[in-house]
Amino acid sequence: MFRRTLHAHPVELMSVPIIGILGGIGSGKSSVIRHVTEFQLQIIDADKVGHDLLQDPDILKQLRETFPTSVFDTTGQVIRSNLAAQVFGESPDHKAALAQLQLIVHPGIRAEIKSQVQTVPSDIDAIILDAAILLESGWADECDHLVYIHTPKPTRIQRVISTRNWTVEELAHRELAQLPADLKKQRANFIIDNSGTINEAAHHMTEILRILINS
Repeated sequence: MFRRTLHAHPVELMSVPIIGILGGIGSGKSSVIRHVTEFQLQIIDADKVGHDLLQDPDILKQLRETFPTSVFDTTGQVIRSNLAAQVFGESPDHKAALAQLQLIVHPGIRAEIKSQVQTVPSDIDAIILDAAILLESGWADECDHLVYIHTPKPTRIQRVISTRNWTVEELAHRELAQLPADLKKQRANFIIDNSGTINEAAHHMTEILRILINS
């Protein structure tokens, strides 16, 4: 369990809400959250946790035993773009490689998320869990509420091309590893339209947080 409980009074326990953020790749989930200024938020970026784990010696050892040498540079570190080429795609080989990668890194990601949840400062209003595969990994079950950031696909395509230097094909391959956007939207308790300005989306997010934190 990720649950974080604070002692507000000797006989009173106050639970800090954990809010999971859903959305398609390039939907701007992180940007929307970081533009919220009214509350003290502990943002847990599961994808960053996963990237950091790729430098862990034990994880690296398992990766070297599982993936070809082309995934690593001359110092033995992971070349993330090469690893992505191994695990994202339509073929059975891609899917098997992705499953192997998840078996290696997901336990560590879950442990780090749990650690961060349980050590948040006492003045935090809410914990935000930002993870690309929040539903697929089962981590959404630990959240009190789910918020979906809706961004039109043409906008998302434009963003990943300009900010990540991806092709349309690469975006499509990566989206195959995630649940369809419609299913994510169905699971959400709240939906935010991010087709306008980031400030408009952040304002909507603030209104939702106001409800959830004060309820």
